[in-house]
Amino acid sequence: MSTGSLIAVTSLPVCLWPLTRGMVSDWCFNCAGKVVNLKRLDEVINSINGWYMECGLFGLVSGVDIFSGGTIRLQVAEAEVNNISIRFLDRKTGEPTKGKKGQVYSMLQGKRDVDTVSTMGLMIDVSIIPQPAGDAGKVDLVMNVVERPSGGFSAGGGISSWITSGPLSGLIGSFAYSYRNLFGRNQKLNNSLKRGQIDSIFRINYTDPWIEGDDKRTSRTIIIQV
Repeated sequence: MSTGSLIAVTSLPVCLWPLTRGMVSDWCFNCAGKVVNLKRLDEVINSINGWYMECGLFGLVSGVDIFSGGTIRLQVAEAEVNNISIRFLDRKTGEPTKGKKGQVYSMLQGKRDVDTVSTMGLMIDVSIIPQPAGDAGKVDLVMNVVERPSGGFSAGGGISSWITSGPLSGLIGSFAYSYRNLFGRNQKLNNSLKRGQIDSIFRINYTDPWIEGDDKRTSRTIIIQV
C-alpha cells in the first residue's frame, strides 16, 4: 500500500506508559470512524516520536499493524532502567577503582541526577553511561564518579597585632587539618591550632549534614574550643 492510499479506521487502541490514552486521542483527533490518509498516520507516528524526544525519554514507535476490521495498532518500544551501579574512578588514570529501577530511561532525569551529585562538592567529575541490559527493552545505568581529595593540611605563621598583650601576642603559628567526607557520609571535621608566645587556642568543628536514621534530615554542628 503506497503513501496516499486510504484505509478505514474504527479505533486506535493505544494505551502506553508514560503516554496516556488522552494524549494519543489528541493526536488522533477525528480519526476514528473516518477514512484516514496514510500521511495522517505518519504525522501521528512523528508526533509520538517527537514527544519522546522532547521529554528526553528513550522510546519510539517500533511497529504499525493494520487489521482488516479497520483497526490500527501502534507498537511502542521503551527502554526501561534495569540496574544502576556506581563506579569510583581514579583521579589520575580515569579507570574504575571498583566496580529508579523500572522507569523509562530519561536523559533529562539523568542530567538532574548528575547535577545533584555534583552539587554535594565531593566529586570532581560525574557522568552516567547507559549500557545494554540482558533483558530486551531495558538498559543498565552506570554512574562514573571521580572523588575529590577529602582531607588537607595547612600551616602558617605571623605577628599578632596584640604585640604586648592578649593570649596570642607576638609571634604566632597556626596549623589546621580538614576532612570533608568523614566516614563517607559528607560529614566535615576541622581541627585547628593557633600557638602564640604566651598561650594557644585549639578548636574542633564537626558538622553532620544529615543525622543517620532521621527522616526529617536534621543536621548538627559541634564546636569545641580550648
